[in-house]
Amino acid sequence: MRGLARARSSGKSAAGGPVSDAAPVTALLRLLPTASARLTGGLAALVLLDAALAPALTVAIGALAGRLPAAAGAGLDSAAGRGVLTAFGVLALIYLANVLMDPVIAGTSTRLARRLAATVSRMTMRGTLRPAGQAPLDGPRVADLLMLAQGRGTGQLPVGLAVTALPRLIAVRLAGVSAAGLLLLFAWWAPIPLVVAWVVMGRRQDRATRRAADSHAGTTTELRRAEYLRSLALEGAAAKEIRVFGLGEWLVEHFTRAWLTGTRELAGRRRADVGDLACLAGLIAAHALVLVPLTVAAARGDLSVARTTICLQAVLGTASLGWLGDLQWTITRAAAAAPAARRLAELGRGAGGSGLSPLPVGSGLSAGPVKAPALGGAPAHAIRFEAVRFRYPDRHAPTLDRLDLTVPAGSSLALVGDNGAGKTTVIKLLARLYDPAAGRITTDGTDLRALPPDSWRRHIAVVFQDFLRYELSARDNIRFGAVDAAPDRHALASAARRAGADAVLDGLPDGWDTPLSRRFTGGTDISGGQWQRIALARALYAVEHGARILVLDEPTAHLDIRAEAELYEQFLDLTRGLTTILVSHRFATVRLADRICFLDGGRVAEEGTHDELLAAGGRYARSFSLQAATLTGEAHA
Repeated sequence: MRGLARARSSGKSAAGGPVSDAAPVTALLRLLPTASARLTGGLAALVLLDAALAPALTVAIGALAGRLPAAAGAGLDSAAGRGVLTAFGVLALIYLANVLMDPVIAGTSTRLARRLAATVSRMTMRGTLRPAGQAPLDGPRVADLLMLAQGRGTGQLPVGLAVTALPRLIAVRLAGVSAAGLLLLFAWWAPIPLVVAWVVMGRRQDRATRRAADSHAGTTTELRRAEYLRSLALEGAAAKEIRVFGLGEWLVEHFTRAWLTGTRELAGRRRADVGDLACLAGLIAAHALVLVPLTVAAARGDLSVARTTICLQAVLGTASLGWLGDLQWTITRAAAAAPAARRLAELGRGAGGSGLSPLPVGSGLSAGPVKAPALGGAPAHAIRFEAVRFRYPDRHAPTLDRLDLTVPAGSSLALVGDNGAGKTTVIKLLARLYDPAAGRITTDGTDLRALPPDSWRRHIAVVFQDFLRYELSARDNIRFGAVDAAPDRHALASAARRAGADAVLDGLPDGWDTPLSRRFTGGTDISGGQWQRIALARALYAVEHGARILVLDEPTAHLDIRAEAELYEQFLDLTRGLTTILVSHRFATVRLADRICFLDGGRVAEEGTHDELLAAGGRYARSFSLQAATLTGEAHA
């Protein structure tokens, strides 16, 4: 009765959590051959063999019990005694096979679980990396799917647990089916009431918990919030501010609140109602309907001891057809990663009849002509923003509103303005992370939407204000500026030298090969200013490999006064021969540009050289004077 034992040990809590519909498990089964057809086939064969051993064990126990009365009086030397020994030997072999199957199935399912976890990760990565634009990744829906697909959030289970639990579930179910079949040894009708009673109760429990699981989909955002708060407390990046500002209790309190909000439907046990009581009464009646005649038949001698023993085990075994509690819950929750990964895999392409709920498809960028004009060393004449309008999906007012802007090729343009004026948005549109809702952006008269995004981006080198700090080697951090190019030590050294990062590299324990994070063996942390030089070197490495548009968004934000002064001195050298767009709040930096645009309300409010804008006495002049007065320590009335 190994199947029943498994059901009891694995399904001890019927209220252990909700079970969603069959989609997660179905999606999981479809993914298994993709992860490894060989391991999937082998595991299926092992599970079928394991399922066949369950009724064999039941019959062997019955056969042994049936031979014991005759052998009790005759002794082991008799024919009856030898029959007992033979039956015992068969039982021992079957039991040994049962025991040996466990580690074999566990080992196979563990290997398949690792393969599936890697497959789900690849699907998720490829799906999120496929869109050429950023828009398909925006919003909470994709974030929720990412949390489910990774199985790492608070209240989530890794997909590998579903694979290791699935063989147990199948074996238990097949044991229930075989138990029902063995009841035919008593009467043809005997399995019917028990199967119906257990299935009805299991389905009712499943439907009740499925409603809670459906509500779980609506609480993923709250669970994601809880996971974020938990990660803040456990990871080192926020450690300083948490302690300085005394955020510890706040984090614990708000984590608990978000967690309870997200799991309210999952945590509470469902109250019993009339339907539950009716199912319980029906289950008791079904057992009585079978056990009473079975007992009477055995007492009259109509059933042998062997058959009686087999049938009694079979009655208990039909419980495997009912609700299996934690086992079902574990599989369904862990399998939730599979449909989430399939949905994410559709990002950047049509749903293609997958039957999945729709997500943003396509690149997130507007489609251009079928045949785009060839692009050489862009641009040769100018980049133009023509009546460009753009609004982020979560905002009502447009960030850019009929923006007209021209950047002559080979010149430098500085963008200044108040926070939210649209400076960084201009960069995002230029890099085609988004496309304008109206108007167009052209290079030498060609609409950027007519160009393949990847091809256009090879001409752009960007240092974003929130540049990424890769916890990888210093070499990789710079080489990512042109990762498709063959490694070029000379270009790497040149980019580092021009960015002023060579001194940073010389001070690292293992030089270029030092991981830039203390979380890795041999790694080290560097300062914000040093990181900014690494990010600038990354952009200049792209320039070394052909990029002719250099975008610098707050390039001195993390630099000290001396490093900032050095950058001023190098600015003309860094930007020589390039089309440069500079975004900064520091007027000492922007004054070096050929032209300056002051943005206000998503439009160009003022434009000219530094001297021209000062002479005009407008917004730029007032802002410059205010900053200059602050820097010189003069009081401003």
